[in-house]
Amino acid sequence: MLPLPIQIKTLLKNDAFAGVTELSKEELFRLFQFRNLAYVGTISKDGFPHITPVWSEMVEDLILINTFEESAKIRHITKDKRIALSIVEQNNPFNMVSIKGKVIEQTSEGADEHLKKLAKRYLGIGKYYYRKPKHKRVILKIKPEKIMGLSIHPAFYFLAYSPWLR
Repeated sequence: MLPLPIQIKTLLKNDAFAGVTELSKEELFRLFQFRNLAYVGTISKDGFPHITPVWSEMVEDLILINTFEESAKIRHITKDKRIALSIVEQNNPFNMVSIKGKVIEQTSEGADEHLKKLAKRYLGIGKYYYRKPKHKRVILKIKPEKIMGLSIHPAFYFLAYSPWLR
């Protein structure tokens, strides 16, 4: 479970819309347990955001992503540890979370095994065939500082679409 100082907030200020609820800690963890891609944003050298889809997992109160040592993400977080993630549930696009945090550690220890674990979840096999042999793998450990989530039950999708509001 997440420690108490981290608050999970809804993107809406209240539950005025039927079917809209605050994302629970369990729902947050569930977003990381399935094949939902995390879109990770870092700040590039020119000051523009750099956004990449990645495989991720949440272990206790940390988010782990696996990348290679020469990636743009590694170059960016070397200069600025701030990072943002967005995850949308693939089967219900109205279950989503946006997270702001900082990379608190990067390690190559266990990174190859971590990649195999993620490949098993995301590809259904325990091997990532696109890995280049020269790419040394790295795990980025991210400490969330702000979490904003939204969960809308599928029965209420019609509230999000109106042909009259174009």
